[in-house]
Amino acid sequence: MAEPYRKGEYVRYACNGVCLVDDIRLDVPAGKGTPKEFYILKPVSNPASTIFVPTGSPALVEKMARLPNREELDQLILSVKDHPLPWIEDRKARLASFQTIVKACDLRELICLVVCISRRKRSLLATGKKLGASDETLLQRAEGLIANQVSFVLQVEDSQVGTYIREKLTS
Repeated sequence: MAEPYRKGEYVRYACNGVCLVDDIRLDVPAGKGTPKEFYILKPVSNPASTIFVPTGSPALVEKMARLPNREELDQLILSVKDHPLPWIEDRKARLASFQTIVKACDLRELICLVVCISRRKRSLLATGKKLGASDETLLQRAEGLIANQVSFVLQVEDSQVGTYIREKLTS
């Protein structure tokens, strides 16, 4: 079992992005008399919001992940070179596969997805065609999820993340 999260630690929670573990405390869920322990998360992008994650719920705690440090992030980016995500020609199968990746919010898989869709987009543009709307939407969503985590780790603006990743992949 993974080491428990600590108060003051930053984590990624599902697709909510980077969150501060603001507190770990006993609370009584609405309508239930038994207190339970919760991680109290504050999304960095929306500090007015609060997410309660029961520490006794493996399914919900598994949606939390520690953020990589800069070195781990660089290794993660470089690992994408050796494991490209293949383009799936069947539109429905591709959409289902890509949506699963976006929903899981795993940083490495998201980067693989963006590389895959971006390559396809460039090849289509070279022939005067456009990327389909659903693929374009998934690309933008994946880029946003990546930017949320990577910009926080690197302490840079979201707009600098794409350049950073491209430079790592081409070096």
